[in-house]
Amino acid sequence: MASDASTNPSKASRRWRISLEDTDRSSSLGDYFERLGLSPDVREPLAIEIETGLAGSELEEFVGSWVSANGVPVQLEPVEKPKPQPDALQPLLLPPPRIGELLVRKGFITEEQLAGALQEARETNELLGVVLLRKQLIFEEELARTLSQQLSIPYISIMRCGVDQYVARLLPYDVGMRAAAIPVRDEGQNVQVAFADPTDPTALSAVRERIPRITVAVAELSDIKTALRSVAA
Repeated sequence: MASDASTNPSKASRRWRISLEDTDRSSSLGDYFERLGLSPDVREPLAIEIETGLAGSELEEFVGSWVSANGVPVQLEPVEKPKPQPDALQPLLLPPPRIGELLVRKGFITEEQLAGALQEARETNELLGVVLLRKQLIFEEELARTLSQQLSIPYISIMRCGVDQYVARLLPYDVGMRAAAIPVRDEGQNVQVAFADPTDPTALSAVRERIPRITVAVAELSDIKTALRSVAA
C-alpha cells in the first residue's frame, strides 16, 4: 500500500464523506488522513469530508486499513455537487420594439413613411414622433398609446380623466411647458407625471429637479399644454 495519498494534480478531484459512529475516534481518523497527505474537513462530530484525486478504490483501501486497526465501522460515500438550477424568477429580457416598428405593425404608417421620417429625424436632430406629428402621418393619441406600449408605462387621456389641480401646481408653468409634462395625481410616495415624450432625458431631468419622486406616464402634447394653461389661469 502506498505511504502517501496526496492528491495527484493530473486527476480530477472529487469530494468524499466518511461517516463514523464513534465521536471519540473522529479526531483519530482526521489525523490519519493528515498523515497520508490529505486535508480532512470535519463537517460534524460524526463526519469528515475529503477532496482528493484518488480513485474510489484507492480511498477505500486507506479507509479499510484504518477500520481494521481501530475496529470502528465507517461509511464512505461521494459528495455529489449540486447541479446549478435555472433562476425561474429571472425572465428572458428582450429589447422592446422600436416606436417606428410598432407604428408600422399597428398600421398607422407604412414602411416607406417610416423610412422617410427616420431620414428627416436624423437630418433635423428631432425625435421620430415629432417628425411624424408635424408631417401629420399619425394622430397624437396614436403616438401616445404606442409609446405607452413600447415603454410599458400608463397612457393617460387628460381630457377625459383630468388632473389634480393642487398636484399639477407642484410643477411651475414654464417648466411644464418646456418639458411638455404635467403632474397628474399624488400616489403616496410618488407623484404621477404625464409626459408627451417620456424618452426625453432633458424633460425628465427638469421635472425631477422640482419633484424628485415621480412615476412616468404618457399623454398627448396638446392635452398637456391645455391642462397647464388651465391650471395656471
